[in-house]
Amino acid sequence: MEKKEKITVHITPDKLRKLEALQKMESAGSRNAVIEAAVDFYYSYKNSEISQDFLCSIYGQKVEGVVGNSTKRINSNLFKLAVEMNIVSRLLASQLDISKDQYDSLRRRAVEDAKGTKGIISAYEAQV
Repeated sequence: MEKKEKITVHITPDKLRKLEALQKMESAGSRNAVIEAAVDFYYSYKNSEISQDFLCSIYGQKVEGVVGNSTKRINSNLFKLAVEMNIVSRLLASQLDISKDQYDSLRRRAVEDAKGTKGIISAYEAQV
């Protein structure tokens, strides 16, 4: 059996009533048993709270990392797509011999269509 230390505890009458009620509910032999159980419970509670804060912090860092990597990949792919679209536009303009004014007019119409449809344009609508 572990050696116990004797301490003095000062508590309010209300807390003493609660302690005695716990003693009866738990059928504990003494107030000491209730106090020791309460200390163990509170210690475990605070320990799990610290662990939870730690795990939430680690999880948050991991999510930030995943989002950051996804953002980099999306930006890289959007840049590559913009380059390819620029090449296609230049090829079409050179093959169809479109003037700058005609190109600007087509661009204005494309911007208006994109704004009006929030970027969702069907192939049929694009031809009309």
